[in-house]
Amino acid sequence: MLTVLKFGGTSVKDAEAFKRTSDIIISTDGKKVVVVSALAGITDDLTNIISALDRQNYERAKETIGSVSLKHKQVIADLDLSNDCDLFLEIKISELKLLIEAVEILGELTGKSKDLILSFGECMSSTMLADILSKNGIKAKQKEAGELIITDSEFTEATVLFDQTNEACSCECKKMFDTNDVIVAGGFIASDVRGRRTTLGRGGSDYSASVIAAAIKADRLEIWTDVDGILTSDPHLVKSARLVTELSYIEASELAFFGAKVLHPKTIRPAINAQIPVVVKNSYNPGGPGTVIVNKAVDCSIIKAIAYRKDVTVINIRSNRMLGAYGFLSKVFEIFKKHETSVDLVTTTEVSISLTIDDETKIYEVKKDLEEFSSVEIFRDKAIISAIGEGIRETAGIAARFFNVLKGINVSMVSVGASEVNLSIVIEQPHLDQAVIGLHEEFFGDLGESDLFRKTGESK
Repeated sequence: MLTVLKFGGTSVKDAEAFKRTSDIIISTDGKKVVVVSALAGITDDLTNIISALDRQNYERAKETIGSVSLKHKQVIADLDLSNDCDLFLEIKISELKLLIEAVEILGELTGKSKDLILSFGECMSSTMLADILSKNGIKAKQKEAGELIITDSEFTEATVLFDQTNEACSCECKKMFDTNDVIVAGGFIASDVRGRRTTLGRGGSDYSASVIAAAIKADRLEIWTDVDGILTSDPHLVKSARLVTELSYIEASELAFFGAKVLHPKTIRPAINAQIPVVVKNSYNPGGPGTVIVNKAVDCSIIKAIAYRKDVTVINIRSNRMLGAYGFLSKVFEIFKKHETSVDLVTTTEVSISLTIDDETKIYEVKKDLEEFSSVEIFRDKAIISAIGEGIRETAGIAARFFNVLKGINVSMVSVGASEVNLSIVIEQPHLDQAVIGLHEEFFGDLGESDLFRKTGESK
């Protein structure tokens, strides 16, 4: 059995969390690759260092380094880790200080320097986790993640080069498993073909684990977090949200994209390609069933979850001049590509397009280019609500029930995804809570006892 386990920052936030996580790893059979995030809050601290450097507030950056060092020293002391771990922390802190001094002298903060700063947290957490496993008699070794995942040179948002990564992962892990049972690597860290440190973007640790799992042909990928798995809706809004114990790859992908925060949107892609089962579990409730994500849906007659996204902007594009003309759609999307602005939902007619975005960074540049051949309207303060489940394409009457709940709420866009497992609408954001709670009650209010939908906190 070859398993890849990924642990988020809350699973290594303090000494008790480290012990709990090491117990989970020890109890897992077979060879293991463990991918771990930085300690909870550390990536925020490192991001604050970068912000301070951007503002040339070098003293503030140095103060934050001191805080980062103290947090790690406390956990190392509480766990009674080895002197090697203490020494490694001192070396990494010295490197950070030297980097800040170099930025101060040169007066320039490059993407390469940002990635070196951001990678500190995962370098430390993976070293600490390997140390506590070794202390417990496990043959475990930390591995520099940049030797496993190879990317292009787009610093801070690098793209994985899968051919090189598959070869590197396969070769390095095979060698290390000759003498170790557990390999521990930091999440979200990689390197380009020249060996320079890169990162995969915020939230990329899940993606790291999925990439490694696919590369080494793992039997299973486990994502360990601080919730019981994927739920029928956001539990902060819907108090009665249930755990969904099984989803298909495509259902999980749609949920990740349209608002479920448990999985990073890119996570499922490598697992789908490699046909690897993915399990999402709670490190604070390891006996719970979690959510299993597999190739085929267990039940194709029902909706599995209600997801949503806030702070959405709708752009309406209309051009009578393009009536009957070839290339209207392609011309529109070339503009969004040019300005690196992602589009979420799209509805079209022959002369008009309505679409949504959630990144307005370049919206005025986009609008200016579109207005060369179209009239453009922009509407803010919108929200997307998505019903996810293979039951949408298999079961009559679901759409009628969906829209019946929304009586009295203006729906400005409707989209059925190309995957046919996603029914999405756009509404005014002030009506979001009412709509989501009402939809959840309609589809999940009378579930009763069910193996597919479980109350949170339950064990197997």
